[in-house]
Amino acid sequence: MARSGLSRDRRRFVVDALVAVGAFAVLVMPMVWLMRDTDLLPHMLWPGLMVSSLAFRRVMPWLAVALCTLAGAGMVLQLDGPTPAIVTVLVIVYSVARWCRGPLGWAVLTIGVVASVAGPLSWLSNILLAQRFAAGALLITLCLALVSVAYLVGRRLQELHRSDLLDRTLAEERYNSSNTRLAQASQLADDRARTDVARELHDVVAHSLSIIVVQAEGAKALAPKDPERAIKALDVIAHTGRTSIGEMRRIVALLRGEEHAAFEPTPSLRQIPDMVAQSGDRISLTMPEDYPVVPDSLGLAVFRVVQESVTNFLKHAGPTARAEVSLKFEPEWISIRAVDDGVAGTVRIDPSGTGLRGMRERVTSMGGTFTAGPRVGGGWRVLAQVPMPTQLGRSWLREKERT
Repeated sequence: MARSGLSRDRRRFVVDALVAVGAFAVLVMPMVWLMRDTDLLPHMLWPGLMVSSLAFRRVMPWLAVALCTLAGAGMVLQLDGPTPAIVTVLVIVYSVARWCRGPLGWAVLTIGVVASVAGPLSWLSNILLAQRFAAGALLITLCLALVSVAYLVGRRLQELHRSDLLDRTLAEERYNSSNTRLAQASQLADDRARTDVARELHDVVAHSLSIIVVQAEGAKALAPKDPERAIKALDVIAHTGRTSIGEMRRIVALLRGEEHAAFEPTPSLRQIPDMVAQSGDRISLTMPEDYPVVPDSLGLAVFRVVQESVTNFLKHAGPTARAEVSLKFEPEWISIRAVDDGVAGTVRIDPSGTGLRGMRERVTSMGGTFTAGPRVGGGWRVLAQVPMPTQLGRSWLREKERT
């Protein structure tokens, strides 16, 4: 980076030095022929020194101001009239206002104002006495106007340059911020997708394995006494395994992003009776035959809550417990109630477990309410309410107000 900056300054110095040589040739050299009958040294020295300040106007502006000020003072003291080289003053004032910030800008403006007054006053000796006041006022006003315009133009261009740099910086920050937000949103979406997939896998695998274990134990116990019922239990195991494989394929196909994957439809309300029936005759279901049509997402949420409640009953309630599951369809809510008389209510169960947490996440994500815990007198109870499609927006607003 240091080498790059040094190279840029060197290029600027070379360009400005060439400009100074050209200005010397145009503004100073003609004085050799115009001032043949006068002392040539002051007319070459001070204008030449003033023109030489152009070489340092960008790389060392303070040196350019010093050289220009020294040359101007010499011209005021030794010359009785203006020379073409005084246009260098305007260039120096513009350059400092354009490229410098801080006290040097105010200093060059002050020097320019003083020079705009001192210079014209030194030229009045060649003007008639009666015309000196008017000529002096006119010359001073003209010089002040030119210096002010040069300074304001330089300052304006500097502000535009700074504004452009600020706009670029802000645009870059907005771009970086946008990329960061997109990355965070993508990460959140990935995390949410992984959570949803993990919840689906848990519900499918846990429920299927619970049914398989219960039916396998029943088939083992019935095999010597009632082979026909044992065969039916094995049929249930086979059907449950095939159903689970189908759901696993659906989830895997979803993960792979397959658009035309062949898998079973998403579980819905109409599959709840079969699912409960396969779980054994210790679970009774109360559900109306006619119920309203609901979106797939709502039907899946209700199905998974009932499925997980049945799974928990099979895992924790004990071999002699019985359970009741009921679904009520009201104009505003779908109410889910699952109770049992097992031993789960008398032992400590972690309420933050994967199954309970998954049910709670499903219900609350739909804007509903969920509670689960031991019953008075023994057993376990699950209560959930999920809003109907016409109430989804209202329930979401109520949830936002509570939070």
